[in-house]
Amino acid sequence: MAKKSLFKVFLFLLFILGSFYIFLLWLEQPGLVYQHYEKSKSAVVASVLGEVISSPSPTVIPTPINTDFSLLIPKIELNAPVIANVDGGNPREYLWRVTQGIAHFKPRRFANVEVDGALPGETGNIFLFGHSQIPGGDTSNFKGVFNNLIKLIPGDKVYIFYQGQKLSYEVTEAKVVPKTALEYLEPTSEETLTLMTCWPLGLDIKRYIVRARRVS
Repeated sequence: MAKKSLFKVFLFLLFILGSFYIFLLWLEQPGLVYQHYEKSKSAVVASVLGEVISSPSPTVIPTPINTDFSLLIPKIELNAPVIANVDGGNPREYLWRVTQGIAHFKPRRFANVEVDGALPGETGNIFLFGHSQIPGGDTSNFKGVFNNLIKLIPGDKVYIFYQGQKLSYEVTEAKVVPKTALEYLEPTSEETLTLMTCWPLGLDIKRYIVRARRVS
């Protein structure tokens, strides 16, 4: 009887430690945890149905919210306007602008970094930033517009509509970085799209970065 009780305690402690490990991994590599979750879910569905799940159909690109300047990511159902030339170094300006959509960081020189403020179609770093929100929090006024960035992986497609043109990008990198990782603001030698939000969701502790390269 005592052995059974000890075994139950051991299993319980193992479960707690495993859950804590997954939580820590999620904080540092949320994209990796999400990928494993999706693979596990697909495997379970396949085993229940007794068949191999076929490849997904080609992604249908929905109509953008506008063609003047907007960001569209079909995989995470993101379709939002982009506000051009926002001063990302001035909280009185950008905190208001990110309630209207996603903000585009305008050209600006700081003491330790220079932002080139590239626009779609230009060589350089097109830096866009937006809110994330804690699970269950208020997502009105674009407060959770970037909540699902963690679901993006290398190879996923991102689209920008700018001045009536559609520009296509492919994700190359997605990761958690410190707030001090200012190198992601710096100019790039080729057309690069950088998306940034707070991490963990809704908390101003770290940053979640997604980078993509222009493909067409």
